[in-house]
Amino acid sequence: MTQIYNNEAVIFDLDDLLYKEFDYMRSAFWAIAQMIEGEHPKKLFRMMMAQYFLGNRVLNWLSDEYLTNNDKYSLEILIAFYRNHKPDISISSEAFNLLEALKRNGNSIGLLTDGRSVTQRNKIEALGLNKWMNLVSVSEECGFEKPCEEPFLLFMTRFDSEKFVYLADNYNKDFVAPNKLGWRTIALLDNGLNIHIKNQSLNQINYPTEVVATLSEIKVSSYSN
Repeated sequence: MTQIYNNEAVIFDLDDLLYKEFDYMRSAFWAIAQMIEGEHPKKLFRMMMAQYFLGNRVLNWLSDEYLTNNDKYSLEILIAFYRNHKPDISISSEAFNLLEALKRNGNSIGLLTDGRSVTQRNKIEALGLNKWMNLVSVSEECGFEKPCEEPFLLFMTRFDSEKFVYLADNYNKDFVAPNKLGWRTIALLDNGLNIHIKNQSLNQINYPTEVVATLSEIKVSSYSN
């Protein structure tokens, strides 16, 4: 069991933590299938998902093989539509309960995510995250990506908290900067649906200080640590 205390600011990653990025991908594939096939998208959607599970680049397959006689949808158009569509995704119940508990407890809450502004902001809106967040940092907007320290320093200058916690999932880049800055770092284990695979040759600085299998393992305390 992991506890978060009321004197800690809690910063969340987004993808594969508060929702599954697999669901975003599936939402985009469905929207693209509807765009191409109109009222009968199910067959194309199933074909796209099959290509994904075969390990193929789905949009490349769509452009190079499925749409060979269609000049309307170039690969660039498909990629743009994927990145800019309004996703049909929802926050996990464990994440919802944790965010509600932190808000009731008076913790400062933030979101720090890499990605394009439009893509990440669409996700944030679809998940309804703004009602919990005191500050949001998106890499394209701030000009720095993890593992850079600058986005993390932003929260340290803006939040009046004694201690900081970062919750994330990607061992390749998420925990390096907050570990160096003395934050607590908590990883959510991959349940098999994560899109990004952990590199097997990592340094100790890449590893979090704590690990949970589900966000429901994190309890919120009204006491300081």
